[in-house]
Amino acid sequence: MDLLERLKGTFDPDEVLFLAGDLVRIPSHSQVPGRETAVARWLAGWLEKNGIEVMLRPVVEERPNVIATLKGTGGGRALMLNGHLDTVPPYSMSIDPFSGELKDGQIWGRGSADMKGACAAMAMALVALKRSGIRLAGDLFFTGVINEELKSEGSEDIVLNGPKADAVIVGEPSELNPSIGHRGLEWIEIEVIGRAAHGGRPQLGINAISKMAAFIRKLETELPPRLKTRAHPLMGPPIFNLGVIHGGMQPSSVADRCILQVDRRLVPGETWQSVFAELEEIIGLCKAEDPDFNARLRRIPDNMATMDHLPMEFPLDHPLLGILEKTVEEVTGRKPQRTCCTGWTDAALFSNQGKTPALVLGPGTIAVAHGAEEHCPADQIVQAVLVYGLAAVRFCGKAD
Repeated sequence: MDLLERLKGTFDPDEVLFLAGDLVRIPSHSQVPGRETAVARWLAGWLEKNGIEVMLRPVVEERPNVIATLKGTGGGRALMLNGHLDTVPPYSMSIDPFSGELKDGQIWGRGSADMKGACAAMAMALVALKRSGIRLAGDLFFTGVINEELKSEGSEDIVLNGPKADAVIVGEPSELNPSIGHRGLEWIEIEVIGRAAHGGRPQLGINAISKMAAFIRKLETELPPRLKTRAHPLMGPPIFNLGVIHGGMQPSSVADRCILQVDRRLVPGETWQSVFAELEEIIGLCKAEDPDFNARLRRIPDNMATMDHLPMEFPLDHPLLGILEKTVEEVTGRKPQRTCCTGWTDAALFSNQGKTPALVLGPGTIAVAHGAEEHCPADQIVQAVLVYGLAAVRFCGKAD
């Protein structure tokens, strides 16, 4: 019996689909007391009942990471499967956000695609390998982490405190295609400072809203041509989004403050310092045209805990990439496509600060993540178990 058939024989597809549904049914977003704590404890208990060595390690306010280990016999490479246990809130979803229902070939609910479907598949992969009797030479880890949707303290903790691996697969939704790069992420606040005055005598004030409008016009004129010259062959050019703006106190007062919050996506070669220098240059152009223009920049602290959110690039000659491409084709019957994530992921922390090559591969599509009808294809969740398990055997090595 070949390895794939051997792994298929270790679990019923419904087992992992019920597991994914159970994870969805436990809310773990920012508006829930304890956030990921309940789902982390539940998943750790499930792993332990299925014979997997597991621990809960508190990270923030006793909210724990799940760290599961399938110990190798020695001499092989170590692989980490990483997924986040938190989700965004349900907002105004048009379906029951926590049903976890299996219907029409999909698991439905908040986090099904982003990314409890992948976490279920990763946990099941460890259990399937354990049941199969296949002994790995290198260690296989599953780390279910906290707070990726906000500051990523969970993966920061893994980077700083281990476990350490030779490569990492982050299970963000990619339709089981290997995502080998993505842009970095920086949140920036621009504050324009004016002078307050009565609305009946506006000539005595300096209207910060009007000045901000001039800055936005300058930004949208100056920045896109510059960014276009830095296009990455896979990621495309750096991009920016004007996300939030607010200013003034009330209609009859000249606004003395106006704040703009910008999402800036970085390509390799850019840093937050170079991004700030470029924005300062554009502020300088505004000042040269208008002596009353006054603005300052700052990083938005909610963007990260301690580690910069840099771009991620996976080395194209790394053995894990070829292993995953071969394995996905064997499991699914289709040739996978190398892609680039549109969003930022924890893979960048492992790649940059952790000095460990990391890529993204998981069931589901980012197109429905955070959406009103979030769902994840059931067949991809089942296939992900086999992809993760078989790739682990090939990367970590099979013990003699």
